[in-house]
Amino acid sequence: MTNNNVEIFMILGTLGALLLIAFVIIVVVLYRRSQLKFQLERQAMHQALLQTEVEIREQTLKNISRDLHDNLGQIASLIKINLNLLSKNLDEKDQQHIDESKDLLKNLIADIRALSSSLSNETLAKQGLVKMIESDLDRVRRSGALKIIFDNRYENQNLPANSAIFLYRMFQELLNNTLKHAQADTFSILLEGEGPQIRLVAKDNGVGIPPEKLADPERGLSGNGLINLKERCEMIGASYDFQSAANQGTRVSIQLKKEI
Repeated sequence: MTNNNVEIFMILGTLGALLLIAFVIIVVVLYRRSQLKFQLERQAMHQALLQTEVEIREQTLKNISRDLHDNLGQIASLIKINLNLLSKNLDEKDQQHIDESKDLLKNLIADIRALSSSLSNETLAKQGLVKMIESDLDRVRRSGALKIIFDNRYENQNLPANSAIFLYRMFQELLNNTLKHAQADTFSILLEGEGPQIRLVAKDNGVGIPPEKLADPERGLSGNGLINLKERCEMIGASYDFQSAANQGTRVSIQLKKEI
């Protein structure tokens, strides 16, 4: 084999190797692009599913709110009218029982109306986030279930409607978790920030959640309703900080830095 043939063979071999390397690189790049596209599409689908779920929940809450106001509220009002009719010509002892029942019914009607309002987005839009939180906390305070501490440092309460709805639903989730699971006697809420920049911090002094329970997929975040908080935070671009330990209570911080 002549020197020219050897050189040609080496050049062809080098070119073949370069073409093979280029082919491998192109395949890897295309694969990574397809993987990235798949991940982005999956994230978009996940966001769309979350948005649909939230919309369904809100519509369900709206329906429940309307039913509470229209049905239970009317029934309670009719019972109150009947009690007023029965209160005529009664002896002192029976009159006392009727008066006590009327007072209890009055409180029930007020609670039904407050609960109906808390489930309605329209009420939230009218009253604003702070007023709605205060109303819920007052209802719990009156029940005696928890000692309530509300530290409101939120300035310029010009919060976009969507942000207010998400934050209020997350506050309700935190309050319900405390009432149902925490075995706490104190629940505190801090609101601070200005305009769309707002931070909500909820704390209780309950039994807390040990790390091994948080790590359990069957008994962890989803079991305590906290997965809903994380998903809502993802949807609005909020930061989420969760701290809890056995017998040391729970602290959840949610910070919103942008409008939605």
